[in-house]
Amino acid sequence: MAHSSREASAPAGFPRRGRGSSCSLASKSSRGVSSQNRGGETEMLERLLNKPKLVVLEEPKERGMRFRYECEGRSAGSILGASSTETNKSQPAIEIQGPIDHLKRVTVTVSLVTKDPPHRPHPHCLVGKDCPNSSGICVVTLNPHSNRRHSFANLGIQCVRRKELDVSLQKRRNQNIDPFQTGHSKGIEDMDMNAVRLCFQCEFEWEDGRKDCLSPMVSNPIYDKKATTTSQLKIGRFNQYRGSCTGKTEIYMLCDKVQKDDIEIIFWRGSWKASAEFAQTDVHRQIAIVFKTPPYQNQDITEEVEVRVLLRRLSDQMESESIAFTYLPHNPDPYEVNRKRKIKSDISFSEKPCVTADGAPAAEPPFHAQQPQAMMAPNERLCAGQPGASASGDLGYNEPQDSSNGTDATAILNQLLEMPVLWDMISDSSFTSSMPSSFEPGIDAGSTFANQDMNLNQNFGSYTQDFSHYSDLQFNMLVNEIQTPQSEGRDSPSGMVQVKTEDEL
Repeated sequence: MAHSSREASAPAGFPRRGRGSSCSLASKSSRGVSSQNRGGETEMLERLLNKPKLVVLEEPKERGMRFRYECEGRSAGSILGASSTETNKSQPAIEIQGPIDHLKRVTVTVSLVTKDPPHRPHPHCLVGKDCPNSSGICVVTLNPHSNRRHSFANLGIQCVRRKELDVSLQKRRNQNIDPFQTGHSKGIEDMDMNAVRLCFQCEFEWEDGRKDCLSPMVSNPIYDKKATTTSQLKIGRFNQYRGSCTGKTEIYMLCDKVQKDDIEIIFWRGSWKASAEFAQTDVHRQIAIVFKTPPYQNQDITEEVEVRVLLRRLSDQMESESIAFTYLPHNPDPYEVNRKRKIKSDISFSEKPCVTADGAPAAEPPFHAQQPQAMMAPNERLCAGQPGASASGDLGYNEPQDSSNGTDATAILNQLLEMPVLWDMISDSSFTSSMPSSFEPGIDAGSTFANQDMNLNQNFGSYTQDFSHYSDLQFNMLVNEIQTPQSEGRDSPSGMVQVKTEDEL
C-alpha cells in the first residue's frame, strides 16, 4: 500500500513505455536513502535541489492558424511562434536550463489539452515529422550537452469530426496521455473544439540509468482561425471616416467573421469610451455591420477631434486593431440651405432693363445719328435686347401707346430715320448732292444737325403729311412694305441693297 501511494503522489501521465514507473522509482530512491550511506544522501539531495528545468522560450501564436481535417488531403500547416512576422518566421521553442553534468538524455512529449482547467486531453491531434503515424502526439529526444534548445518546426493541428471524438480520446487513454490525471470526470459536451493548448511532459535520464520527471507545463491557448467564436478580429474599412460630434452618423463597416450576438464596437480617446449603436439585424452575413456613431463627450468642440475605433468580442474580450475616426464640430445646417438662400437673395444684375420707375417704356430719344452696335453703352445694348428691338439689333417700330389722341409726326419721323433703309437712301450720291453745304468739316455739329433736320422736314414734308393721317394698322403695313425689299436686297446674290426711290414710293 505504501508503494502504491508513493506512485500516485509522483507526477503521472506518461506513455506505457516504462517512463511512469521509472519516474516513481527515481522519486522513491531520492526520498528513501539509507541512513548508512551519508555520502549518497547528500549527493541525491543536491541532485534534487539542482535538478534541471524545462522553460518555454517561444510561446505559440494564439491567432491566425487554421485547424484542418484529415479528409482535406493536405498539410495541416505549421504552428508559428508568438514573435513570428511575415518576413521572419519562428516556431514554438523550449530549452533545458540548470546543471546537466550527469544528465544523459531528455525526452519531451507534446500533446493537446483543453484550454480551460482542469486541462483534460483534447481529441484533436498533433501531426508533423516528429509525430508517429496516427499517434496524435509529438515525441522528441534531446542531448542537452550538444543542444539545450529545440524548436518545433512543421508541427500542425488536425481537428477531428464530432462522431470521432470518443475514439480519439480513447486512443489518448491507451497511450497513457493524461498529464493532469483528470480521468473520466467530464464528457466532451462542454469541450471547446476551437481552442487548444500544448502540454509539455519532460523526462530526464541520468548517466547511472535512473530517470526523473518534471511537472507538465502548458502553453498559451491556440485558437482556430476559421471559427467565428475564436478567430482574430479585424476591421476592413468604413464607408466614411468623419462625422458630427453629436453622433448618429450612419457608418458601413466591413470586417472579418463576427458573431452578431458576441460583438461590440468601441469608440475611445484617452479615458473616454462609448459603444456604437446597432442591432443584431444590422450584422450582415458576419462580414459587415451598419451602426451609428455615439455622441462625443464634448458637444461644444470648435475643431476636429480624432478618436480610435475597434471591435471587441464579448465572450473573451478579444479586441481588434483600432482605426481612426474624426469627430467634426456641430453644424446646424449640414446641407448649407441657409447659405444657398442668402447667396440667391444677394444676386443682383448690373444691367437693368430700360424701363422707367412706373414700369412704362422709356421716353423717345431725340433725333440723332445712328451709332454702331459696338459703340453702344452696356445699358443701351441691354435695351436693344428688349422686345422693342429687332432680332438683328436694329431698332424697330414701336406702336404708340395711345393712337386715339393723334400721332406725333416728329416722333414718327425720328423712328423712320433710324431705319436702315432710310439711311441707305441718305447715303445715295444723288441724295447727298442735294444736301446743304453745312455738312462740311469744321462746322458746329449742333447747327449741322439742326439744318439737317430742317432740310429733311422740307424735303420729306410729303412723307410727314402722308403718314400723319394713317391709322396704326395702315402705318404698320406701310413699314412692312418698306422693310421687305430691304431684306430681299440684302439676300440678293449681288450683295447690293435695293432701295426704292421717291417716285416709286
